[in-house]
Amino acid sequence: MSRNDFNIDILELPDRENTVAEIDYKKCQWAEISAEEPYKYVIQIYKHPEKEYWEFSFDEAIETLQSAKKQLAKFQRTPEQQAEYEDRQKELANFNPTPEETAEYERKMEEQRKKYYG
Repeated sequence: MSRNDFNIDILELPDRENTVAEIDYKKCQWAEISAEEPYKYVIQIYKHPEKEYWEFSFDEAIETLQSAKKQLAKFQRTPEQQAEYEDRQKELANFNPTPEETAEYERKMEEQRKKYYG
């Protein structure tokens, strides 16, 4: 057993509102940590696909869980940031640009295309 046997991926899944930390052990999903509410973490532990149970070093497992939580925390919003995000999403849902705004946007995009692609 080695710490290299564990792998942590931070993912955005279609059935989740926020990112999750997926933890694999020897390429089999062992656990998933999520925070549907900012900084309130929940863990799901999956059954082993071939054996009756998982078995590995307690210390390695705890270190891996802590590392996954720490990595996931980097993607969490504070309550204030979440409120700002939700307000911005509401604004964007009602966004209806004028023809002038659309033309200005398209002009800027054309400038960018010429700048980067010639």
